[in-house]
Amino acid sequence: MGAGFTSGQEVLQFFTSLGAMGLAAIAISWVIFIYFTYMIYKVSKEQNFKDPYDILEYYCGKILGRAMVWYIVALMYGVYLIMITGAGATINQYYGVPISVGVWAMSILTLVTVVLGIEKLINIIGVIGPVKVLFIVVVCAPSLFVLLSSPTVLSEVDRILPTLAVKKAASNWALSGLLYPCLYVMTAVPFMVACGVAATNIKESIIAGIAGITGFMISVFMLVVAELVNIQAIAGKQIPTLVIADKVSSSLGVLFSILIILCIYSTACSFLWSVVRKFAEDKTKKSYILATSLAAIGMFFGEIIPFDVLVNTLYPPSGYVGIIFLVSIIIKQFKDKYGTASKNDSTTG
Repeated sequence: MGAGFTSGQEVLQFFTSLGAMGLAAIAISWVIFIYFTYMIYKVSKEQNFKDPYDILEYYCGKILGRAMVWYIVALMYGVYLIMITGAGATINQYYGVPISVGVWAMSILTLVTVVLGIEKLINIIGVIGPVKVLFIVVVCAPSLFVLLSSPTVLSEVDRILPTLAVKKAASNWALSGLLYPCLYVMTAVPFMVACGVAATNIKESIIAGIAGITGFMISVFMLVVAELVNIQAIAGKQIPTLVIADKVSSSLGVLFSILIILCIYSTACSFLWSVVRKFAEDKTKKSYILATSLAAIGMFFGEIIPFDVLVNTLYPPSGYVGIIFLVSIIIKQFKDKYGTASKNDSTTG
């Protein structure tokens, strides 16, 4: 569960912006997530990939597979840029601090962490996943009760949505539901492959992966419901979850703002390190120069491009690239299944 999700902005654009049909889009995303998880875990264990990115060549072929590897590297830097911009948006929206202060502070903090190689700090902060889930449940539960007690809420949301300034990731609910898991898989491929390869029992590993995806999608559902119920309050806001949390309790709003910053820090460090590591070994002069250059570029663009604009510009196209990967998996699966059957038939004949 990334910082983009915790902010509420990506969920707003992929699901909430579609009104009641956004809930149907969640169901599509859940099914596709499960398919991705099953296929990636299964083939990773069978093929025992030495490099997690080898799965891209396995499914997409050498040329397209390599192109996807470099696209993912570029996407990782894009996510880093989104994270530091999100830091600026968070402290600006909740504390009134200039966006540039948050952008610069997060850029410098992540740069120092990556340069010094403080992986343990990133790992410690990275385990706050259960805390994020708990906060989402606490923040969104009141809105779920409102929806259950007032079924007309959704029709009212559909009526007023066209009048609000809410960006959309896609033009219709089915496409949006398809794009969301394809986007996530593009950034999670290395981790998913590593999990599949390391699994001692692939069946249990797949079940655990599917359970994790289901839990995540339940969180998505709850957050979408909360945003729908509070659509007028969050329209035009960079960090919708802060508005919702603050309506529940001002103290909860403060705690949630801190949680978002920690999530952003963890995600930004991980992605900046991943990009630098692709080109240079840790703690070398080359890695220092590259990390500093990437952080400086991030500072520049993070100040001038709004958080919601970056999410809307970078995430949907990445989902389309993920669709190419999804289609490649389906084609490979079809060829392996029916191609082998045809060979067996011809041999028998």
